[in-house]
Amino acid sequence: MTETRPSLLTLEEITIAIGDRPLVENVRFSLQQGEILVIVGESGSGKTTLLKACAGMLPGGIHVIHGNMAFAGRPLRQQGDWLPLRGRGISYVFQDSLSSFCPVRTLYEQLWDAARVAGMGRSEFAATAADRTAVLDLPAGSLSSYPQELSGGMVQRAGLLFPLLLPPQLLLADEPTSAVDSVTQKKMADALLRLRRYHQTAIVLVTHDIRLAAYLADTLLILRQGQVEDYGPAGRLLAHPGAAYTERLLTLAGMRKESVPCSLR
Repeated sequence: MTETRPSLLTLEEITIAIGDRPLVENVRFSLQQGEILVIVGESGSGKTTLLKACAGMLPGGIHVIHGNMAFAGRPLRQQGDWLPLRGRGISYVFQDSLSSFCPVRTLYEQLWDAARVAGMGRSEFAATAADRTAVLDLPAGSLSSYPQELSGGMVQRAGLLFPLLLPPQLLLADEPTSAVDSVTQKKMADALLRLRRYHQTAIVLVTHDIRLAAYLADTLLILRQGQVEDYGPAGRLLAHPGAAYTERLLTLAGMRKESVPCSLR
């Protein structure tokens, strides 16, 4: 008999609230190794709140008030439960990537610190960092720059360097392509697919862009005003939405159910 491995990330009826006011209600999903789950919704739908709950990073005053969460079968209840998972277990990419960098150290210095702690040698780091920089189409000299010297789009791409350099088991990405043009968006999306392909990294990505979701997702979760409108395999859900709201998102994006695009344009 083959032993069934536990899901990498499991949420069971998670409700998040500020005081007595629910922000996200009764969210349930299960994520396997190498699976890409994309959470789609309009601004204010609770996407980032849900993602930060998965990372154990909810801001003060906002709490999970109901439900259970687990990583590889290990319950996640208190802040300390996430500490041993930071980095190679769970990695987080912020929508505002500039805020995640130290302003007085170059990108190279910050990446090298993380690589060194992870046990990577200097020569391996230099070769890997150069390759990942090229994958994201960042200029060759960008690693010697300070974060604030780069354009917004370059900083956004640079935010993906950490998980590409040190692949985690789970990557949580908050609107990682929001500040870039469509060509760069596709390069970043392809970098995420590469991360999954070669390292079996599971990814939870939040976006308002249903086209990006269609390009990346194995599974879709459609969130509206804190409520799950639709959830299921991306191909089925895009072809046959279970909710009128999902169909509306597809219509507004110019995506017909009969011919869902398979590429970003």
